[in-house]
Amino acid sequence: MEWQDCTVKMEVDVPASAAYNFYSDREAIPRWMPFISSVTVLPDKPDLSRWSLKYKAFGRDIEYSWLARNMQPIPNQKIHWRSLEGLPNRGAVRFYPKSPSSCVVELTVSYEVPQLLAPVASALQPFLERLLRRGLERFASLAQSY
Repeated sequence: MEWQDCTVKMEVDVPASAAYNFYSDREAIPRWMPFISSVTVLPDKPDLSRWSLKYKAFGRDIEYSWLARNMQPIPNQKIHWRSLEGLPNRGAVRFYPKSPSSCVVELTVSYEVPQLLAPVASALQPFLERLLRRGLERFASLAQSY
């Protein structure tokens, strides 16, 4: 299987600390990432979370789930994770202060192209980039009203 990386970044009109705090609520991520249908933090192990992805694309209903471990964050700078089972993926969200009232949020997702999507792997990269960009746009809008 082949791994692909996808990175999007966007300026957000909130301080880096506010963006970091808002993004830290993993269970709220489906509010701005339309293809993530649910995130459930395990009550007995808060560094673990169960994720579900549901989306219709390329003429197919795409559904995957995975268990992820949040790695040790760097407060107000970086949140990162890796999957432990299910859909192989890892990634990071970085927060770069631009001014006292704004920051750049950079989201990188790395994933193993699932066998089901191998025939459309070349189209997957720009497709995922658009999805992530739309998600960051929603995140920026929600974070500003948070």
